[in-house]
This record gives sequence, C-alpha cells and structure tokens, in this order.
Amino acid sequence: MESWAGRQGFAYRREGDELFGRVPTVLRNRHAAQPVVLSDLARLLWLREVLAEGFEQAIWCDADLLILADFQPHRGDRFGRECWVQHRDERLHPYRKIHNAWMQFDRDSVTLPFYLDRASHLLHQAKAPVVPQFIGPKLLTAWHNIASFAVEERVGMLAPLVMAELLGRDGEATALLRAGHRETLCALNLSASFEDRRADGVCHRALDYERLIDGLFGDLPDQRLRAAQSL
Repeated sequence: MESWAGRQGFAYRREGDELFGRVPTVLRNRHAAQPVVLSDLARLLWLREVLAEGFEQAIWCDADLLILADFQPHRGDRFGRECWVQHRDERLHPYRKIHNAWMQFDRDSVTLPFYLDRASHLLHQAKAPVVPQFIGPKLLTAWHNIASFAVEERVGMLAPLVMAELLGRDGEATALLRAGHRETLCALNLSASFEDRRADGVCHRALDYERLIDGLFGDLPDQRLRAAQSL
C-alpha cells in the first residue's frame, strides 16, 4: 500500500491503536466490546482531520487491502464496491453493496460531514451491542440504495468462498465477483477478519492468506492463483 501511494504522489500514514483515541470517551466505553464498530467511526474522524490539514484528497484503506494492479484514483467522494458471494437456497448468489474498507473524500466534501454526523448520532443513541457493520457497510448500502453514491468499482471485497476458489477450487464464485464490478478489479480487501472463522462452509487460516497473497502476485506454481491477478 505504501509503495502504491508513493507512485501516485500521495503522502502515506499508517494508523495503529492510536486511531481509537479520536473517538469520544463515552462511545469508546459503551462500545468497547466492538472495536470494529468503533473503527468505523474513528476512520471518519481521521479523514476529517487529514482534510483539515489542507490535503486536497484523503483516502482511507483498511490494513488488509491488497493492491493487485497500479491505478490512479478518481477525484470526488467514493466508496469501495462490495460484491459478496455466498450460498442462498443451495446456489451461489452475489450481494452487490458498497464498503468502507476504501473511502475517499475531497477537501470540499459534503458526504463526509453528513456521514460523520449521522454515524456519531446513531452510536450515541444505540444501546450496546449493535449489529455488526452498524455504521459501516450496512448503513452505507442502505443510503446508497436511495441516494446512489459514487463507487470505486476497481476496489472490491473478497468473500471466503471466492478465496477458497482462488486457493484451488472451481471458479463460479470468482466469476460472480468479476461480474459484479463494472471495471477491472485493481485492489481487494481480503476480509482478514474471517481468519479462523467458519463462513459458508470454509475456514481460512493465516497460512491460507499468505498463500493467497503469494499466488496473486504470481509467486506460486498454481496457475489458477496467478490468473487471479487479472481480476
């Protein structure tokens, strides 16, 4: 990610647990058991902070987002495209949404202040625990179905079933992922939060993610993995 940012002429910053220090104490205490929810708010606060420093554009990328091919981001406010493939009624089905593992906003954004205000309000009003993705993809997709945000189609999300195919199974789920994007995929969020968690009949370990990354960059002999670079 850092090398990609440098090639685009961007400044690069890496955030650790200090990211959560931006969240108001009352919310950190109330939702302490759900750090993913807190991070959904904290990244918005980080983006606002960066833009206030005078940058023309700010982009948030999750730590498990992998750049597959070089690309220049568009200008304007955009979210990543999620095409989540899973079983439904014994068949594979793609769920087309948007995600916040990639978010970009310009300095004069009207979307970011609105999103930050409403997300903060919802967390202040909600009793813990909240549903997963409460102020993340669930909220964004609900808004998107009404207001239609701009989407960075080249930045996708990897479902466990697609990952299983890229590691050696047949390719129906991968084909559905490709079909769910209007542009060629150049980056994928690896959904590393599913490590050691069973989902849709598969459970990936740390070694699987290492094999996947090696394969996506052509370092393994498996031709199916190398072919995934053309996602």
